[in-house]
Order: sequence, then C-alpha cells, then structure tokens
Amino acid sequence: MRDTIKPQDYFLARIQADTARIKRFEETLKNTEPSNERGIRLGKSQLSKLYLDCAKTSYSMGAELGEVYSYYIQSINYYKDTCTPADSLYGVIDYLSIGVLFHRSKQEFLSALEIMAEKFNSQDGLICCLIQYLQDKPLEMRQSKLGYFNDLAESDDKMAVLSSELSHWYQHHKSASWYDSHKSKNNTYRGYWCFEIAALSKIFGIDDKDFALNPYYPYDLAHK
Repeated sequence: MRDTIKPQDYFLARIQADTARIKRFEETLKNTEPSNERGIRLGKSQLSKLYLDCAKTSYSMGAELGEVYSYYIQSINYYKDTCTPADSLYGVIDYLSIGVLFHRSKQEFLSALEIMAEKFNSQDGLICCLIQYLQDKPLEMRQSKLGYFNDLAESDDKMAVLSSELSHWYQHHKSASWYDSHKSKNNTYRGYWCFEIAALSKIFGIDDKDFALNPYYPYDLAHK
C-alpha cells in the first residue's frame, strides 16, 4: 500500500468496478459505426478517464509499477484522440508528468503525448518544460499559470521552491474536482499524488530524499 487514507479493499473494489466499465465501453466502441464521430469521441473520452483512474488507483494500492504503466499507456492512447484546448491544464500536466516519471519507456508513448500536447495547444511554461524534457530538447523557461513554477525558473534554490509547493500542494487544489474526494459517498477517491513535483525533481536533478515521507509524493515512481 502506498496510500495512507483508504484500505486496500477499497482500491480493489474501485479497480474491479472501473475495469468492468472499461470492458463495456470498449465493447460498445467496437460496435459503434465509424460515422458516429460524436459517439466515438465520447467513448474514447470515458475510456481515457477510466484507464487513468485505474493507473492512479493501482498506484495507491501498491501495485507493481508495470501494472500502473499499462493503465497509463491505455489512457494516453485514447486521450490523444480526444484532447482539446478546453481541457483541464492540471489534467494535461498529470499526463506529461507521469510520462517524465516513466521516461525510460518514452519511445512507447512520446508520439502520443506529442499529439496530445499539440491538440491542447498551450504555451504554458510547465507544459513546455515537461514536453521539452521528454523530447530531449533544451528547456525554455516560459511563464506559467502556476506561480511556483515561475519561482522555480528564477530560483537558484530549486529544492526549496519544490519543497514549499509540495507542503502546500493539497491546499492549493481546493477548487479541484478531486479535492476531499476521500470523504465522498460516491467512491471517487483514487489517491492524492503530486506527480508534477516528482517530475520536476527528476528534470532538475533535485535530491528528493526529504520528500520521501510526504503522503502526496510518489517517491518510488520518481526513481523508476
């Protein structure tokens, strides 16, 4: 178990429910007429979400990272077809951040992430930083909507900036749909994980041993 909030039985039930829904959606999608573009888009959108939920759930319950990765790959393959500029910035950041953490396998998913990033069409500094790292390009430190990233770009003490953001990360997301989801009666909780700080720690070579005990920091994934 990596999560400290819910028991393993909770996450097992969520995986079972989500994989059952995935099976139904994929069967429906397979039988959808190619001319039904709206239906296909809606199906792929739901599948991308369900697979990403499974990736987060399996990570929370302590599954092998290979299992987490397999769910992530499936999610990307659907999301690249449905991503739009109107999507959540934080959602795209999660996709790219997890990609950075699975950097060694990037040849299997980089092209899909590039398609996604192009469709999202954002010049946000954090988005650019993550995709440029994956592309092995020099980092262009542009302005971001996330203030801490701008501080990170200008600071000589990047560990201090990331440490401060990590300590306030959960509270900074009060407006997120997942905030306090562990209290929901609808079983929407999948774990609270700050993939972006782990990704940035990797990108900038931060010694993150002091982050290891933070309940939101995916330490083992950061050292994949």
